[in-house]
Formats: sequence, C-alpha cells, structure tokens
Amino acid sequence: MPPIDQGTILPNLLFGVLAVGIGIVVVLRRRSLFRSTVRDLKVVSRVASRAVGRSSSPLWVGAAGAVFIGVGLLMIGAALAGLVQLAA
Repeated sequence: MPPIDQGTILPNLLFGVLAVGIGIVVVLRRRSLFRSTVRDLKVVSRVASRAVGRSSSPLWVGAAGAVFIGVGLLMIGAALAGLVQLAA
C-alpha cells in the first residue's frame, strides 16, 4: 500500500464521519426528501416536476445515501490506515 500523507488523516476522518452521518439521514428520510424535491420542482416547472416524479422514486434517493455512507467509510478507512502508518 502506498504511504498516506499525514496531512490528509484529519480531513479524511472528519469528512468521512460527516459523509456517513449525512448518508444515514438521507437513507432514513428518503421518502420525505423525494417528495420535497418533486414539490419544489413544481415552483420552477410543473412539467419538470411530473417528469421527475414519474421517472424516479425514493429508492434512488436511498441509493445516493448509501453511496455517501460507502464513501464515508472509505475515507475513515484511509484515515485509520494513515494513523497506522504514522504509528509504525
């Protein structure tokens, strides 16, 4: 494994925890987030709102939250690997 720059340990840890937290909230609140997105699009364009409402679902909002969780876990893993390299 290539050496991890010690200047990236703290940002990876902070933003990784933040990404996991945001991802969990998005997964848990996916239905209300989807409804509010479709509702807010009605202000801009009713046609766009109907198109988004028909072609997508809360499942995709949950998938985006799961991606956030995955990226956050990768960042936390990189921070922990950097700490292990720093300690060695």
